[in-house]
Amino acid sequence: MILFSAERVGLHYPCSPKPAFQDISLDIRRGESIRLTGPSGAGKTSLMRLIAGLERPTSGKVTTFSSRVGMAFAEPRLLPQLSVMENLLFVAPDARQPLERMLETLAIGELRDSGVANLSKGEAQRVALVRCLVVRPDIFFLDEALGGLDHAAWKRACDLVDKCRSDCSFAMVEISHDPTRLLVPDAREISLGPGSI
Repeated sequence: MILFSAERVGLHYPCSPKPAFQDISLDIRRGESIRLTGPSGAGKTSLMRLIAGLERPTSGKVTTFSSRVGMAFAEPRLLPQLSVMENLLFVAPDARQPLERMLETLAIGELRDSGVANLSKGEAQRVALVRCLVVRPDIFFLDEALGGLDHAAWKRACDLVDKCRSDCSFAMVEISHDPTRLLVPDAREISLGPGSI
């Protein structure tokens, strides 16, 4: 089942002298894994934002068949005035028990009532990961989202993503400058940069 389709799309920000990317065509199917590669400034995050519906193309055609997305970034972007659990219940108010299980899986269950301002970057990244997964996304996006984790925490995060994916078969789009930290190393690669697509 196709969740997203793009035909020769481009994105040009008004104040930029050149497009973020151009002439890209791709389909994303349920359960598929994609990794976006290319040098800094090649448009990887811009393409991810377009797929997620946060940007509109300035050329080409986009068709979206998915209703839910989950996005995790290098910066966790939690609501600073709320606790860990309050942040999570904000997006999934009826999911306290699943949320507690997910926090325990990531070894941060004891932080459920902590203020997010008191979290380390790695702890905050794990909370942000749970926030994305609990909505059972159709497409899950990771943009350098787990870079603050040590190996043990990263492995637990991988296990949680795998479990959630086995439950709802979401597609995954991933950006990582460290190939050893890709959740799906053999994902289909889309390379951005001059003449790449």
